[in-house]
Amino acid sequence: MRTIFIPTSTLKRLTVAALLGLCLLVRASDKSAAAVKPAEVVIPKSVFTDDPQSGKDPFFPTSTRRVFTSRIVPTNAGPATTTFDPIKLLTLKGISGTTALPLALINGTTVAQGETAEIRVGAQIIKIRCLSVREGSVLLELSGSKEVRELSLRKEVL
Repeated sequence: MRTIFIPTSTLKRLTVAALLGLCLLVRASDKSAAAVKPAEVVIPKSVFTDDPQSGKDPFFPTSTRRVFTSRIVPTNAGPATTTFDPIKLLTLKGISGTTALPLALINGTTVAQGETAEIRVGAQIIKIRCLSVREGSVLLELSGSKEVRELSLRKEVL
């Protein structure tokens, strides 16, 4: 058996030439692959119908939130003449402060005599003006009217 000696510089040149040839081969195959376009894929869109009268919730089949209910409206009833009284939404929770400056706690809002306050009740805001703070009650003036109303403490608080 005979041993062949190849200098390292020649070996490096052969390796570089082989790599260049491989790169050219890959580049040529990329160009031929780019010439062929893949078929366009059409993705169908889902369509959902949300009708509470037909069908049920697939995730909560025993749920009653989609049950259709009808309302019976009396036809012989006259127009509704209920008036809204915002003072019924207000509650005097307590009276504190000093004798010189008494404070009233109305629905979580503290007001002093002569102050104007906006009290949030649910989604509404009621504007009031505190006229005087008494021992067991408060005199209020509702915004928009000059009517003076008295708000008393509950009997349990007294």
